Amino acid sequence: MSTTERFHCTTCPSECLLAVEVERDAGTALVVDVNGNRCPRGEAFARQEITCPMRILATTVPVTGSDIELLPVRTAEAIPRALHADAMVELRRLCVDAPVRMGDIVLPNILDTGVDVVASLDADEV
Repeated sequence: MSTTERFHCTTCPSECLLAVEVERDAGTALVVDVNGNRCPRGEAFARQEITCPMRILATTVPVTGSDIELLPVRTAEAIPRALHADAMVELRRLCVDAPVRMGDIVLPNILDTGVDVVASLDADEV
């Protein structure tokens, strides 16, 4: 059965409206056609979005020994959206000690994805 899904590409500021024809069979999705993209990145984004959506995960974790209580963190790269809930479970167990610099790795290789979780802000020691 073929359906058309519409969503905006987020790879650049143009935010092209994509029309993606998808055939679904027994839980698998096959992209048949992509329209509306003004560059090749749009087609690649549509195919990725249908088969395995990827997102940057951003949240906060407690930090000790600093004047701030929560440290903003994010994945250094996008990870599969399906793993976000499990990643949050791991991040809820994390507590970081100050000092921390923006870009420091606070959790390497989250969920064996090869992607590190990094600090998004400096946390100075008090």
